[in-house]
Amino acid sequence: LAEWGNTLVAVYLVSRHHPKMRFERLKPMYDRLSEEMKNSPYGQVITQRYRDAKITAVGEIAPDFTLLTPEGDSLSLYSVKAKVKVLDFWASWCGPCLREVPNVKKVYDKFHDKGFEILSVSLDDKKDNWVNAIEKNDLDWGHVSSLKGWSCPVAKLYNVSGVPAMLLIDKEGKIVATKLRGDLLMEKVAEQFGE
Repeated sequence: LAEWGNTLVAVYLVSRHHPKMRFERLKPMYDRLSEEMKNSPYGQVITQRYRDAKITAVGEIAPDFTLLTPEGDSLSLYSVKAKVKVLDFWASWCGPCLREVPNVKKVYDKFHDKGFEILSVSLDDKKDNWVNAIEKNDLDWGHVSSLKGWSCPVAKLYNVSGVPAMLLIDKEGKIVATKLRGDLLMEKVAEQFGE
């Protein structure tokens, strides 16, 4: 977009060929659009993508939500008090999610006593599968679900298009890292605790 300027062709190309562009890459393109281009049909597509991507961008405040725990109690993101927390989107049927469990448990065990928490949002649609996976894998942190699978309103709010998806959130509710897996999760959590 920068090379072509504010042309409808450039706006069309961005709107059609980059449906899941990261906020950091989309923002400079969006900022260069004139009001005329933002109001064009293709510009409106980019504007909506910009707004959606901004919700989970590093530096933004994580939107609060409330879902039900396996016991049927309401639990919100903001009610989980911690110096640092991970918002973890997963599902019992997700192989990569289950392969990530040992790593997540290692991080939880190392930092939980220092003020670290996890809130896992399941994209399961069958309660038994969800609860059994929690018990089988000994996942000792907070769990919630709408039991609506991919129609989960929180997954939609956070624009989750694949699992596992983890966001690191500081004590002020600010998103400090996304796309965390493996050693990167440990590294980013350790940074928050000054290690």
